[in-house]
Amino acid sequence: MQSIYYELPLPEHIFAKDLRKFIISKILKKEEIIRWSIYDIVIKENKKILKINALILN
Repeated sequence: MQSIYYELPLPEHIFAKDLRKFIISKILKKEEIIRWSIYDIVIKENKKILKINALILN
């Protein structure tokens, strides 16, 4: 298992119901995702950045 950290810019017009699909589509697809979580949201230059931690099986 390996823990990976991502910083993803959040699109301006995304609905909460589409957030899960968006995050999973951005995580590496080579490995199997065991779990993921949003651990922080940062606002830089009027853009929201999601900080994601993912645990993958490699």
